[in-house]
Amino acid sequence: MLLAGSHPVLETLRKQFERSHVLNRNLTGIGFFTSFEILDNQPRIESPRSFLIDDVCAEVDGLDYGCGFGLFISDGLITTLECHLWGDDELPKNASYTRLYYYHQPDPPSITETKERDIESLTDLLDQI
Repeated sequence: MLLAGSHPVLETLRKQFERSHVLNRNLTGIGFFTSFEILDNQPRIESPRSFLIDDVCAEVDGLDYGCGFGLFISDGLITTLECHLWGDDELPKNASYTRLYYYHQPDPPSITETKERDIESLTDLLDQI
């Protein structure tokens, strides 16, 4: 879901993801970080080369508030997927994500679920690249 859409930057990132493998996963208790290595010299995002896509959340069995996801792009390549919990719970062992959804942070900031991806806000970010 983080890479869904027809924007050329997202298309490049999907190609990178298809040619990646997991280097490691660090469970923090309140989420996790998964590090990737991109294989075969895939094309890089040119400018800016570092940014974050973070408009996906999930409901998780056993958690009151669920979690959010962020995909970090550094030096033009996908590097890390972060999962962070909303609230004070710990991530259950064998967490079961029961529903994934997009959210938007309007002004003033708050988490507002949307039926569809806020492609306008994402495009604004990606067009700066």
